[in-house]
Amino acid sequence: MNRRSFLKSLSLLFFIPALAAFQKKINKVKFLHGVASGDPTDKRVVIWTRITPEKFNVTKAIKYQISLQKSFKSILEHGLVFTNKRKDFTVKADINLSKYKPGTKFFYRFICEDVISPVGITNTLPQQDIEKYKIAIFSCSNHPAGFFNVYKDAAEDKSIDLNIHLGDYIYEYEDGGYATEDANKLGRIPIPENEVKTLNEYRLRHSQYKTDEDLQALHQSRPMICIWDDHEISNDAWQNGAENHQKNESNFYFRKKSALQAYYEWMPVREKVIKQRRWEKFKIGNLINLLILDTRLSSRDKQVMYSEYINDGNFDKESFLKDLNKKSRSLLGNEQLNFVKQKSNKNCTWNLFGQQVLLSKVVLPPLPSFVLNELPENSKYLKYINNLNLPYNTDSWDGYPAERERFLNILKKHSSNNIFLAGDTHNCWAANVKNNTNNFVGVEFATPSVSSPGGSDEFKGLDVRPIEAAITQVNKNLVWTNFRNRGYLTLELRKEFGLASFIGVNTVKKKSFTRSILKNIYFKPGKEIT
Repeated sequence: MNRRSFLKSLSLLFFIPALAAFQKKINKVKFLHGVASGDPTDKRVVIWTRITPEKFNVTKAIKYQISLQKSFKSILEHGLVFTNKRKDFTVKADINLSKYKPGTKFFYRFICEDVISPVGITNTLPQQDIEKYKIAIFSCSNHPAGFFNVYKDAAEDKSIDLNIHLGDYIYEYEDGGYATEDANKLGRIPIPENEVKTLNEYRLRHSQYKTDEDLQALHQSRPMICIWDDHEISNDAWQNGAENHQKNESNFYFRKKSALQAYYEWMPVREKVIKQRRWEKFKIGNLINLLILDTRLSSRDKQVMYSEYINDGNFDKESFLKDLNKKSRSLLGNEQLNFVKQKSNKNCTWNLFGQQVLLSKVVLPPLPSFVLNELPENSKYLKYINNLNLPYNTDSWDGYPAERERFLNILKKHSSNNIFLAGDTHNCWAANVKNNTNNFVGVEFATPSVSSPGGSDEFKGLDVRPIEAAITQVNKNLVWTNFRNRGYLTLELRKEFGLASFIGVNTVKKKSFTRSILKNIYFKPGKEIT
């Protein structure tokens, strides 16, 4: 870590002692990282914060309070938790709220040495018959790539009941790495400035993200259910390695272990004995059966990469397809497939699946030479598969076709009222999902990125609308896509219908922005979208 990064890191962890000379009263601790809540059930919710102490080698007692009033005139629940440097001074409590009606809204806060944290809003999940429920879905929030205007917009929408984050909540890259071109101009240089690999470095990166005021506002507004993707560890991660992890960067097992420890410390999530098994079920009345799945760390086999089948300027298509279609290749794994089989619910109106990567089959249309010549280095492989009717992204479910078919056939036996959520691609997608025998299984909505570059950025400012139109033409189950906007997805579900709204912001390079609805899609249980 260089001197500039080191000084910035200290500013996140401690206050600068010189400032104390100008204060009449010195607070012993500060709440610099906001508050958050998550993993709500009908009876419990996790609340979170982080204190910044004056001294590092101490153990601090932190009081939490739960109330129905923002003024905290009446305290419903309270308790005491302890933290120290072994927890990176993060604070987490799993609160039992079973004596109150499911779906109740609560206010919460923390107190340490008479210093009071910001106030957060949370709620348990309703279990009664409910008319509607609205969820906001996010993915790919890259701090140096731009401002979190998307989070600000969603935090101000009081009609949303729950946040879901589908991964890439942080990015691991160094300053000068992916999507950091404007970091200095925007005042968002990564901390630390090197690629994060160790426990302390992952902690610092989470710490930097949590100082963002728009991210804090989103967490304070309502609870979040979240699952990691690859960048919480390293790009294109699988269970035993990653594209962005080289042999000279120590043992991947220890890197993954450090990344997950920091994730559990810094996120409002319920602790797991085996940390990488973070799949879970959440029931929202008789309306929504929500299953959060892990398609990244627990059971994923290594990706079949196009670059490994290109030799001397020739692409070995036959070998590629042979390896791609091996039935033994795993993405979810048998344990998680059994979880899906057991927890899919015919009695709820909707089965909702939150997972990281695109489920739909997507091939690219033939691309003209002026587009192919402008591709960034990580997409040069497209030159070799152009017009071969092959999937463009083998890090998605397209890279695991046999496992996808097993997954879809399990669901087809239970219900066709399935909604699949995805992130990862940085772009908007809406599609009908069918198995290999063309049976309709459900609909998929993939959210755009919060700030990571999208398709229009990869094509260096070219008008991508003709490409969007061509993609929907060559992929018969794909209804709509958008490569141009950063944004998020909202999903309002009722018994009779659902409404998916893709919401975009016009910029992430300035703090002032305008928002717009890019697309509204109405759909009914068991019916295809058009």
